[in-house]
Amino acid sequence: MMLCGRSESWGPQIFMKDAAVAYTQTASNSIYYVQQAHTIHVHLAAEPHWEVALNSDRRTIGMAPLGAIDIAPAASEVFARWTRQKRSMRLDIDPARLKRLASMEFDGDTFELQPPKFGFIDKKAHTLSLWMQREFETEGGCNLETLDAFVTIYAIHVLRTYSSLQKYPSPSITGGLPPTIWNRVKDFIYGNIATTLTIEQLAAVAQLSPSHFNRAFRQTTGQSPHQFVIAARLEHARNLVVTTRAPLSQIAEVTGFSNNSHMTALMKRTWGMTPSQIRVEHQPGLS
Repeated sequence: MMLCGRSESWGPQIFMKDAAVAYTQTASNSIYYVQQAHTIHVHLAAEPHWEVALNSDRRTIGMAPLGAIDIAPAASEVFARWTRQKRSMRLDIDPARLKRLASMEFDGDTFELQPPKFGFIDKKAHTLSLWMQREFETEGGCNLETLDAFVTIYAIHVLRTYSSLQKYPSPSITGGLPPTIWNRVKDFIYGNIATTLTIEQLAAVAQLSPSHFNRAFRQTTGQSPHQFVIAARLEHARNLVVTTRAPLSQIAEVTGFSNNSHMTALMKRTWGMTPSQIRVEHQPGLS
């Protein structure tokens, strides 16, 4: 169960298979919950009177600065109260997914989360939260694969920084994907363009850890995996728009977009034209 204790009126929230993300903008309020997911919460605005308790009746009260992070391991009892307008990003992640990522990154899935001290500022988590916020605000709707990629990066950061696995140094890896692996990954992307493609899936195809794969993919293509997938979808969709008379909703579906509105917004942002305008330009008889 995800996002327990949270009101939908506080702002948009998106549920995925084994994670959920919520962008909160709400006036003074409080929250109490116990849930089975791990919760990561980052302040997108300073909160001068932040009151919080984790598995205790004793509450800590003080300033939560911009970029401060709170972590509640699964099954924790959580209470929080704030006295002014609050802006924050909350990520809930299923323990099974975090264990799976730990296994892929560290060759072992036994670990303990170690929440930071009150008011601790995490610049990387803050940056990731801002990227998630932009995704929520994207015209045409949020891209779930992009958001899922952020969740994976976020989760690995939490494992490396706030768990017993932090004792393992980050591997020093340079260089891109070898040609044979790159061709295998590329063929998998184009062969499954209509389905959900996550960093975890693509890393498994490459037989690499997600963080190693992400770095090597960027080195090879100059793009992140989800940016490459979106570009591939756009090109495939544009080709179908130009060469067929298939309904745009059908083209969006077979090229992996969540809906026609999402495809339209991305095409307009990329080429300055909607799919209908592109079709009329190449097939004047449809005008």
